[in-house]
Amino acid sequence: MSSRRVVVKCGTAVMLGSEGKLQGALLMSLARQIRELRDLGWEVVVVSSGAVGMGRSLLKTGQENLREKQALAALGQVELMNVWRRLFDLLEVQVAQVLLTREDLRARERYLNARHTLVTLLSAGVLPVINENDSVAVTEIRFGDNDILSCLVGSLLDAEMVINLTQAPGLLDFAQEPPRRLPLVQAITPEIMGLVRSETSRGGTGGMLSKLEAAKVALECGTSMVIARAQETDVILRVVRGEDVGTRFVPGGRRLNSRKRWLAVGGAPRGKLHLDAGAARALSAGGSVLPVGIRLIEGEFGIGDLVSLIDPDGLEKGRGLVNYPSHELQKLKGQPSSRLEELLGYRGHPEAVHRDHLYARESV
Repeated sequence: MSSRRVVVKCGTAVMLGSEGKLQGALLMSLARQIRELRDLGWEVVVVSSGAVGMGRSLLKTGQENLREKQALAALGQVELMNVWRRLFDLLEVQVAQVLLTREDLRARERYLNARHTLVTLLSAGVLPVINENDSVAVTEIRFGDNDILSCLVGSLLDAEMVINLTQAPGLLDFAQEPPRRLPLVQAITPEIMGLVRSETSRGGTGGMLSKLEAAKVALECGTSMVIARAQETDVILRVVRGEDVGTRFVPGGRRLNSRKRWLAVGGAPRGKLHLDAGAARALSAGGSVLPVGIRLIEGEFGIGDLVSLIDPDGLEKGRGLVNYPSHELQKLKGQPSSRLEELLGYRGHPEAVHRDHLYARESV
């Protein structure tokens, strides 16, 4: 039987604290917990922020646009990995660095290559330490302080749980006095999103909004996620034991297979197909998307690219791999299958997106 897997995400504020100084004692405690978890038969992956913050302490640029931050990340990433290497050397655990960008997970082949690399490391007893490749990532493909990245890694590896360690004790309801921690969340509703305050921790880029967006990703895939305060005693071990620590996001529905997880959250859509009401109902019932049910097409894409499937209310109802490039699908939208060969000049697929190659979201 394969080992259980857990992803532990450490935010910038966990690594460096409110003053921007390395929190050595806290990190040593977290490392010891991870070692104990491994000894209990778990496979653990660490997603660690902090490269830009560490670079900032070494190089004063005087300005921090994207280019300067990329330079800080390149400098700080070396120091970040040195910290984890020194900590786990003391515990006789070998670590490996893995840097990812959104592009690495967009294409199915690269997604699988990333999975194979991580699984190979875990099988060899190595602890992967993952960070976004900030030195080459651009604004449009950033993960958001690694919150989204940690859940995408959880999806990639079919992890049982993602533990998001931060300064906050969990998701708080500030309408209560004193603010009340929510121990359990099963769906990211507008009411849950309304609990978010706008501030982020010093040095971080995500904040609670980013964590809730990450929780959406986890729940979509059928993976649990916990937001918890890193300074809580034995926080990682207690979360894994199921104790009431932090806020636990628990999926209420299905657990997706690997391909469906990639369709749901791994890839980045190249375009959008806006469906009419009938096509949206057929999608929800498990059917394919036919050209006749497409009202509008956005973006430029090719055969086999991932596209979003949008219902008449403007909501994304699913994602799938399209059978036609966008310029051909423009000719076919709204047309019955009987006219496809006439419009294309060749016999094409009756489906714009086949049901075997799409993921339909469950209604909340």
